[in-house]
Amino acid sequence: MHAEGVGIGQTMQVVRTPEGVLVWDPTGLADVATARWIASLGPVLAIVASHPHMYGAQVGWSRALGDAPVLVNTADAEWLQRSDDVVQPWSGSLDLTEGLALRTLGGHFPGSTVAHWPDGAGGAGVLLAGDTIMANPDRRTVSFMRSYPNRLPLSAGVVARIAADVADLHYRAMWSNFSNAITDDADTRVQDSARRHVAWVRGEHDDLT
Repeated sequence: MHAEGVGIGQTMQVVRTPEGVLVWDPTGLADVATARWIASLGPVLAIVASHPHMYGAQVGWSRALGDAPVLVNTADAEWLQRSDDVVQPWSGSLDLTEGLALRTLGGHFPGSTVAHWPDGAGGAGVLLAGDTIMANPDRRTVSFMRSYPNRLPLSAGVVARIAADVADLHYRAMWSNFSNAITDDADTRVQDSARRHVAWVRGEHDDLT
Protein backbone atom coordinates (compact mmCIF):
# COMPACT_ATOMS: atom_id res chain seq x y z
CA MET A 1 0.00 0.00 0.00
CA HIS A 2 1.30 3.43 -0.95
CA ALA A 3 0.67 6.90 0.46
CA GLU A 4 2.07 8.85 -2.48
CA GLY A 5 3.22 12.33 -1.56
CA VAL A 6 2.94 11.71 2.19
CA GLY A 7 6.22 11.54 4.11
CA ILE A 8 8.71 9.73 1.87
CA GLY A 9 5.98 7.74 0.14
CA GLN A 10 6.92 4.44 1.75
CA THR A 11 5.16 1.15 1.12
CA MET A 12 3.17 -0.55 3.88
CA GLN A 13 2.90 -4.34 4.02
CA VAL A 14 0.21 -6.25 5.88
CA VAL A 15 0.88 -9.85 6.94
CA ARG A 16 -2.11 -12.01 7.80
CA THR A 17 -1.55 -15.11 9.92
CA PRO A 18 -4.05 -17.40 11.68
CA GLU A 19 -3.15 -15.68 14.97
CA GLY A 20 -3.47 -12.10 13.73
CA VAL A 21 -2.07 -9.33 11.56
CA LEU A 22 1.25 -7.49 11.38
CA VAL A 23 1.24 -3.95 10.01
CA TRP A 24 4.75 -3.37 8.66
CA ASP A 25 6.30 0.02 7.80
CA PRO A 26 3.04 1.97 8.16
CA THR A 27 2.46 4.75 5.67
CA GLY A 28 2.61 8.40 6.71
CA LEU A 29 -1.18 8.75 6.55
CA ALA A 30 -3.58 6.65 8.64
CA ASP A 31 -6.84 6.59 6.69
CA VAL A 32 -10.14 5.19 7.86
CA ALA A 33 -10.88 2.98 4.85
CA THR A 34 -7.55 1.16 5.01
CA ALA A 35 -7.78 0.78 8.79
CA ARG A 36 -11.21 -0.83 8.42
CA TRP A 37 -9.87 -3.24 5.82
CA ILE A 38 -6.91 -4.21 8.04
CA ALA A 39 -9.22 -4.69 11.04
CA SER A 40 -11.40 -7.01 8.94
CA LEU A 41 -8.44 -9.38 8.51
CA GLY A 42 -8.21 -10.21 12.20
CA PRO A 43 -6.71 -8.86 15.42
CA VAL A 44 -3.67 -6.64 14.93
CA LEU A 45 -0.69 -8.24 16.65
CA ALA A 46 1.61 -5.26 16.23
CA ILE A 47 2.54 -2.22 14.19
CA VAL A 48 6.26 -2.28 13.41
CA ALA A 49 8.48 0.18 11.55
CA SER A 50 11.65 -1.34 10.15
CA HIS A 51 13.59 1.81 11.10
CA PRO A 52 12.96 5.42 12.27
CA HIS A 53 12.24 6.83 8.79
CA MET A 54 8.91 4.96 9.05
CA TYR A 55 7.91 6.12 12.54
CA GLY A 56 5.77 9.08 11.41
CA ALA A 57 2.16 7.93 11.73
CA GLN A 58 2.55 4.70 13.66
CA VAL A 59 0.66 5.95 16.72
CA GLY A 60 -2.09 7.25 14.45
CA TRP A 61 -2.38 3.81 12.90
CA SER A 62 -2.58 2.33 16.39
CA ARG A 63 -5.47 4.60 17.29
CA ALA A 64 -7.25 3.68 14.06
CA LEU A 65 -6.72 -0.01 14.84
CA GLY A 66 -8.02 -0.10 18.40
CA ASP A 67 -4.78 0.87 20.18
CA ALA A 68 -2.77 -1.94 18.67
CA PRO A 69 0.76 -2.17 20.13
CA VAL A 70 3.50 -0.20 18.38
CA LEU A 71 6.83 -2.01 18.76
CA VAL A 72 9.92 0.23 18.76
CA ASN A 73 13.44 -1.17 18.78
CA THR A 74 15.27 0.14 21.83
CA ALA A 75 18.40 0.80 19.75
CA ASP A 76 16.47 3.48 17.82
CA ALA A 77 14.22 4.80 20.59
CA GLU A 78 16.00 8.18 20.61
CA TRP A 79 14.39 8.94 17.22
CA LEU A 80 10.86 8.51 18.55
CA GLN A 81 9.07 11.87 18.26
CA ARG A 82 5.73 10.87 19.78
CA SER A 83 5.58 8.92 23.01
CA ASP A 84 2.40 7.05 23.84
CA ASP A 85 1.16 4.23 26.04
CA VAL A 86 0.77 2.00 22.96
CA VAL A 87 4.54 2.14 22.30
CA GLN A 88 6.34 -0.96 23.56
CA PRO A 89 10.15 -1.39 23.50
CA TRP A 90 11.81 -4.55 22.22
CA SER A 91 15.27 -5.64 21.11
CA GLY A 92 17.16 -8.55 19.59
CA SER A 93 14.67 -11.07 18.21
CA LEU A 94 10.98 -11.33 18.93
CA ASP A 95 8.42 -13.98 17.97
CA LEU A 96 5.08 -12.32 17.22
CA THR A 97 3.54 -15.74 16.55
CA GLU A 98 4.93 -19.22 16.05
CA GLY A 99 5.35 -18.41 12.35
CA LEU A 100 6.23 -14.71 12.32
CA ALA A 101 9.31 -13.15 13.91
CA LEU A 102 11.23 -9.88 14.09
CA ARG A 103 15.03 -9.78 14.00
CA THR A 104 17.37 -6.83 14.58
CA LEU A 105 20.06 -6.55 11.90
CA GLY A 106 21.33 -2.99 12.30
CA GLY A 107 23.27 -1.33 9.51
CA HIS A 108 21.00 1.33 8.03
CA PHE A 109 20.13 2.23 11.66
CA PRO A 110 21.39 0.45 14.79
CA GLY A 111 17.92 -1.01 15.34
CA SER A 112 17.07 -1.73 11.70
CA THR A 113 14.75 -4.72 11.69
CA VAL A 114 13.43 -7.38 9.33
CA ALA A 115 10.34 -9.57 9.67
CA HIS A 116 10.56 -13.24 8.72
CA TRP A 117 7.39 -15.04 7.67
CA PRO A 118 8.36 -18.63 6.83
CA ASP A 119 4.79 -19.62 5.89
CA GLY A 120 4.40 -16.72 3.47
CA ALA A 121 4.18 -17.15 -0.30
CA GLY A 122 2.55 -20.54 0.08
CA GLY A 123 5.24 -21.82 2.42
CA ALA A 124 8.15 -20.58 0.32
CA GLY A 125 8.99 -17.97 2.95
CA VAL A 126 9.02 -14.17 2.90
CA LEU A 127 11.44 -11.62 4.34
CA LEU A 128 10.20 -8.06 4.87
CA ALA A 129 13.43 -6.09 4.79
CA GLY A 130 12.49 -2.40 4.82
CA ASP A 131 15.60 -0.43 3.87
CA THR A 132 17.92 -2.79 5.74
CA ILE A 133 18.41 -4.96 2.66
CA MET A 134 17.22 -3.13 -0.46
CA ALA A 135 16.12 -5.09 -3.51
CA ASN A 136 17.59 -3.47 -6.61
CA PRO A 137 15.57 -2.65 -9.75
CA ASP A 138 16.94 -5.73 -11.51
CA ARG A 139 15.07 -7.88 -8.94
CA ARG A 140 18.12 -10.14 -8.74
CA THR A 141 20.53 -8.26 -6.47
CA VAL A 142 20.35 -6.18 -3.29
CA SER A 143 22.13 -3.17 -1.76
CA PHE A 144 23.30 -2.46 1.76
CA MET A 145 23.43 1.27 2.51
CA ARG A 146 24.00 3.48 5.51
CA SER A 147 22.50 6.45 3.65
CA TYR A 148 20.53 6.15 0.45
CA PRO A 149 20.28 9.91 -0.36
CA ASN A 150 24.02 10.32 0.20
CA ARG A 151 24.96 7.02 -1.46
CA LEU A 152 27.01 5.88 1.53
CA PRO A 153 27.49 2.09 1.52
CA LEU A 154 27.86 0.02 4.65
CA SER A 155 31.29 -1.35 5.45
CA ALA A 156 32.42 -4.83 4.48
CA GLY A 157 32.31 -5.95 8.09
CA VAL A 158 28.74 -4.78 8.69
CA VAL A 159 27.46 -6.31 5.45
CA ALA A 160 29.14 -9.61 6.28
CA ARG A 161 27.47 -9.50 9.70
CA ILE A 162 24.02 -8.78 8.24
CA ALA A 163 24.39 -11.60 5.73
CA ALA A 164 25.41 -13.99 8.50
CA ASP A 165 22.46 -12.90 10.64
CA VAL A 166 19.94 -13.93 7.95
CA ALA A 167 21.81 -16.97 6.65
CA ASP A 168 19.70 -19.35 8.75
CA LEU A 169 16.40 -17.97 7.42
CA HIS A 170 14.55 -19.54 4.52
CA TYR A 171 12.72 -17.08 2.27
CA ARG A 172 12.16 -17.36 -1.46
CA ALA A 173 10.69 -13.84 -1.64
CA MET A 174 11.96 -10.59 -0.16
CA TRP A 175 10.15 -7.26 -0.11
CA SER A 176 12.00 -4.03 0.53
CA ASN A 177 10.52 -0.55 0.66
CA PHE A 178 8.93 1.31 -2.28
CA SER A 179 7.66 -1.99 -3.78
CA ASN A 180 11.19 -3.22 -4.53
CA ALA A 181 11.19 -7.00 -4.40
CA ILE A 182 12.90 -10.25 -5.30
CA THR A 183 10.30 -12.95 -5.81
CA ASP A 184 12.45 -16.04 -6.32
CA ASP A 185 15.63 -17.39 -4.68
CA ALA A 186 15.82 -14.28 -2.53
CA ASP A 187 17.81 -15.91 0.26
CA THR A 188 20.52 -17.04 -2.18
CA ARG A 189 20.57 -13.68 -3.97
CA VAL A 190 21.05 -11.80 -0.69
CA GLN A 191 24.10 -13.89 0.18
CA ASP A 192 25.54 -13.53 -3.32
CA SER A 193 25.02 -9.75 -3.24
CA ALA A 194 26.65 -9.52 0.18
CA ARG A 195 29.75 -11.30 -1.08
CA ARG A 196 29.88 -8.97 -4.08
CA HIS A 197 29.51 -5.87 -1.87
CA VAL A 198 32.21 -7.02 0.54
CA ALA A 199 34.66 -7.72 -2.28
CA TRP A 200 34.19 -4.31 -3.89
CA VAL A 201 34.43 -2.22 -0.72
CA ARG A 202 37.51 -4.15 0.38
CA GLY A 203 39.20 -3.18 -2.88
CA GLU A 204 39.39 -6.64 -4.34
CA HIS A 205 38.29 -5.33 -7.73
CA ASP A 206 40.20 -2.05 -7.77
CA ASP A 207 41.99 -3.21 -10.91
CA LEU A 208 38.70 -2.80 -12.75
CA THR A 209 38.25 0.86 -11.79
